Amino acid sequence: MTEVPAGKPLCDLIRGASLLALTAGLLFATGCERKGDEAQTAVEVDKPAVSAPAIDEAAADTLSTALWQAGQAQVIDAEAAAEALTRAVTRLLESPTEDHLEAAKLAWLDAHRELAAALPYIRVAFAPAELQDQGREIMLALDSWPTQAGYLDTVPGYSSSGIVNDTAIDLTLANLRKQHRLTAHEEASTGYHALEVMLWGPTSERNASDFAQASGGEKPQAKAANRRRELTRLIAQGIGEDSRRLAARWPLAANDLSQPFLAQSPSGRIRAVRNAHIAFLRDDVLPRVPESSESDVESGRAADSKQAVLAMLRTIQANWLPEGGGGMADLLLDPRQQEALAFNFAELEQRLLKMEDPIELAAPTALHRSRQQVEALIGLMSGNTQVPPRQEDMTPVSHTESEG
Repeated sequence: MTEVPAGKPLCDLIRGASLLALTAGLLFATGCERKGDEAQTAVEVDKPAVSAPAIDEAAADTLSTALWQAGQAQVIDAEAAAEALTRAVTRLLESPTEDHLEAAKLAWLDAHRELAAALPYIRVAFAPAELQDQGREIMLALDSWPTQAGYLDTVPGYSSSGIVNDTAIDLTLANLRKQHRLTAHEEASTGYHALEVMLWGPTSERNASDFAQASGGEKPQAKAANRRRELTRLIAQGIGEDSRRLAARWPLAANDLSQPFLAQSPSGRIRAVRNAHIAFLRDDVLPRVPESSESDVESGRAADSKQAVLAMLRTIQANWLPEGGGGMADLLLDPRQQEALAFNFAELEQRLLKMEDPIELAAPTALHRSRQQVEALIGLMSGNTQVPPRQEDMTPVSHTESEG
């Protein structure tokens, strides 16, 4: 699989001494508490930046081109992982053993995380108004969630539920696309989360024997076991097709996807990326960090919601704070904002890594603090969160009394 250019892991961004100094100087509401008092903050949130720094056009041109190419590399990785998933599903259906079922699940997890890492780039690519509907269509086909298991397969108490048992629906990929979200948003029949239902089962108790081919009768293809096999195959096929279609549109050469991005000035592209990342954190990441344990989560069956969120955040972090510098933060933020951004990324990753997966199982306090920290990232990346200088960094002013 192609190695995507990436920054350091979030937890490695800050070296020990600088992290200690920053921790001592900045107390964020999501991370540091004082005994007997509510957590304090040393930043002023949602106040307009004093002045937007001028963006170096040459640096912006280099960075924006590199960001688009990094997006292409990540989309190619997602395509390759989807192809590997299709192969694993094929092996499972040819030989339904527990080992092959486990291999298909692992391939699903890898492919889903590769897609999650590509989502910030996809948000940038389809940000122009004329492309937004296309982007929404692609993502709903690939990653619609939550899913209603009973729309696809048998669930406890309903032995004839789902497309598996509805012989009135001819099993073709075209028909599955027509059935997708037909009357409700949770009625997913294509994409990763539909395949998740098929591989893990409606109650996370799937056995490889559920994919064994059934024979006998006048119409063996109408048997639920055989329809389950075909439905699983078609969903995997659809994921592969949609991933290839997306990757084919991405190259920087003249095409309808890259041209709206390239038509902007270099500084305009950088601002467009910033706006897209802020919107992504607000509209895509925050909803995946539930406010309570009663909320829907992205991957309750596969227990992958935490890792998916981490993959998304690591892509954004690599764009803003890449190893060696030269990222979005260098062009758009002052040094104190950059330091605070790195601190927030590192602390948020540490909190997420300690959580249960799926995120739904995490403690409410940890969920609340994680949501606050995502909001802190948004404020810093927008430039609207001002970070005052630490007292030890301020140059003392000496006063000399006049003689006489």
